[in-house]
Amino acid sequence: MAMTWRSLKGKKRQDEAIQARLDLLKQHWAPTGVSSTDAVGILRDLDTLPVSHWPWIGPMMTRLWLNLGLIGWQAGLRQRLMILGLISVLAGAGLGHQTPWPWMASLGLTLTLWWGLFQLMYRHALNQYLSALKAALPEAIDAITRAARAGVPATNAFAMVAQNIPGALAREFTLIDSWMQLGMPLKQAIQDSARRVPLPEYRFFAVIIIINQEAGGRLGETLERLSATLRERAELALKVQSKTSEARASSKIVASLVPLALAYMYFSSPQDFHFLLSDPTGNKVLFYAFGSVLLGLLITQRMVRRVS
Repeated sequence: MAMTWRSLKGKKRQDEAIQARLDLLKQHWAPTGVSSTDAVGILRDLDTLPVSHWPWIGPMMTRLWLNLGLIGWQAGLRQRLMILGLISVLAGAGLGHQTPWPWMASLGLTLTLWWGLFQLMYRHALNQYLSALKAALPEAIDAITRAARAGVPATNAFAMVAQNIPGALAREFTLIDSWMQLGMPLKQAIQDSARRVPLPEYRFFAVIIIINQEAGGRLGETLERLSATLRERAELALKVQSKTSEARASSKIVASLVPLALAYMYFSSPQDFHFLLSDPTGNKVLFYAFGSVLLGLLITQRMVRRVS
């Protein structure tokens, strides 16, 4: 019994010493711009979501939560949702009370507007984040290539590159370096980073780093070819955008026709606007307009995807 008690006491002291060491490391990194919450909590968000193990909806909510962390919306998410909800309630109640079913229409319009506004803002912020990361990735790969050719290990290159590149990619590289200093292997840190960032080009980079760590080889030459490939893909994407610019502009114009026409009718001819919402014939005309516009947008989107 005495030996068992001594072993348990020694294990407890060892755990306390390890925890104290981790706290010192976190305090040491705090001035560099990566807080302990970022370094320890960002990869554990996937495990703490209550719905992460639910079928079908769990992976979707998990991906959404990780993306909200990427664009920096997790901290102020409640305030954003409340503001969008207030705007949606005012707009939905203002439009719904003119219909034959005011309560049901107001609720449906409020939920539709709330989800539509949230998706619009969320997609815009996520696309901006991924575009900035994608634009900075070739330059970062070139910097890692130069460091590898100079004899710097890959485990030390991320901290060096993070100090010389701006934006979102610097934060990802800093997190990778922070986790490696905590004792996490480079493979696992890169895998977690690739799981956070839903960008194919970044995952190509992660796969190359992992394969090089496992099988060896000349990392500099491989990364140099990857950088050239990414630049070629960027040039090809610009060519595709130029070829599909007319179709994309047409889809935006078509999508704005119905809301602009309704807004103009609301201010210039309130009686006709009330007719669309309250009369059964007007409801059919309104549904036909929305349905035809939605069908046109879907057709245009399929045409653009075929070109790209």
